[in-house]
Amino acid sequence: MFHRIRSYCLFGIKAVPVSVEVDASQGLPGFTLVGLPDNAVRESRERVVSAIRSIDKVVTGFRTTVNLSPADLRKEGSALDLPLAIGLLVATGEIEVPDLERLVFVGELSLDGLLKPVRGVLSVAMSLPDRKRDVLVVPRGNEREVRLVEGVRYVCADSLKECVGVLEKGAVSKAVSAAGLAAVHGAERGAGQGYACIQGIPDFKNVIGMEGVKRALEVAAAGAHNFLLVGSPGAGKSLCAKCLPGILPEMTDEEILETTRIHSCARAAGDMECFKPVMVRPIRTPHHSASMVSLVGGGVHLRPGEASMAHNGVLFLDELPEFNRSVLEALREPMEEGLISVSRASGTVVWPARFMMGAAMNPCPCGYAMDAKRNCTCLPEARKRYQEKISGPLLDRIDIQVSVPSVEASQFASGATISETSADIRKRVCEARALQRDRFKNLPFKTNAEMSSEAAKSFCRLSAATERFAISAADKMGLSARGYFRLLKVGRTIADLRGAPAVEILDLSEALRYRSFRS
Repeated sequence: MFHRIRSYCLFGIKAVPVSVEVDASQGLPGFTLVGLPDNAVRESRERVVSAIRSIDKVVTGFRTTVNLSPADLRKEGSALDLPLAIGLLVATGEIEVPDLERLVFVGELSLDGLLKPVRGVLSVAMSLPDRKRDVLVVPRGNEREVRLVEGVRYVCADSLKECVGVLEKGAVSKAVSAAGLAAVHGAERGAGQGYACIQGIPDFKNVIGMEGVKRALEVAAAGAHNFLLVGSPGAGKSLCAKCLPGILPEMTDEEILETTRIHSCARAAGDMECFKPVMVRPIRTPHHSASMVSLVGGGVHLRPGEASMAHNGVLFLDELPEFNRSVLEALREPMEEGLISVSRASGTVVWPARFMMGAAMNPCPCGYAMDAKRNCTCLPEARKRYQEKISGPLLDRIDIQVSVPSVEASQFASGATISETSADIRKRVCEARALQRDRFKNLPFKTNAEMSSEAAKSFCRLSAATERFAISAADKMGLSARGYFRLLKVGRTIADLRGAPAVEILDLSEALRYRSFRS
């Protein structure tokens, strides 16, 4: 008897519909699995047969052929275990399932019939063509993911036995409708929710001095601009970067779903049982020994890299010149486009990667070229080679480049003035972001940093005097066309922080201070 079971398979972060076609007939017993399965899918036969035996059903003794359609798409992972088991049970006449064509199955089986959670279920739920008609059948461990997608109808089970019992009684009638992100996690996103209330995030009030650096990070957070901190060892670059999460605004519901979807598809096997939606902006800090694949994604199984995991958040690269140059150059396109496209023989995968890139570095190999108290021991040529590890095209894409001065020891005295808190700075950042959301509400971008050149011309209109000033400054500093428009974007953010409707000379003057650290 022939039956078709609906399921999904991941390709990047995209959920692709897969039909598990099972034909069981009388004849010489055997089992054939076709449709370009990988090793995990090919081995599913042993898991499925053992799981079915654990519920006192028999599917052996038939000539069974299973096709995974479309046959030219490589199927990976263990999510097809459950649809394969249901297909075998239905095709051999062991169970009857009403409204089978409306059910979509995803899940991994253990040998004793328990259902284990799998990665990417959020993508599957978001990809269902008809949420009112289709019913998603998933392991209990994936319930929190499914509940994030409003309107999706679903059924959860802890084991194959429980799943079969629900199916025979009519799974469609027992399906639950997902409440959606706002209802499920509204309490978690109450007043004050965000990085400011997470333990372990340093507060800017404890950072002595460096008011210029704090201001630069405030501007970067307000407009989602890329930034670079340059200073001597121990000056406080990494400390300031660690304080940055405390001033970032909360994510919108749309951003939470986008980011959680990526993290769901990138999960390792050990993370399946502890799924949590990404409610705050991700901060990714890869080590400088990171490879190309780990940073931009790819590999044998085409998993997202650190750049995609930082989507809607921050990718911070400490000791920037120590990274492999080819790895850094691979970030140029996503910094501009907000996407990473990886092409392989099996096809092209596109991952979202709209991140705010932050970096820190020393000015020279010994680190003291900018230190007023210690002499630099590097030769001029060595210093030049060190700074040239950061290419001009990459540096041109970094909107804010600021020097971090060393702090005088006298400022650490017990009576020293305490700086304003991260909460105070965050309030201004959120107000600036609110202005940007209102400005770009009908456009595909959300922040000043995402504006195209044409949008920058439109939203950063300058008076005649201000435009002359901007052009003159760009000529003197040798800014490229990209550098000029990034100057306008930073100026727009500074104007937003002070609530001004137009970009003025004082805004551009501050933005010009952030354009270059190389003298």
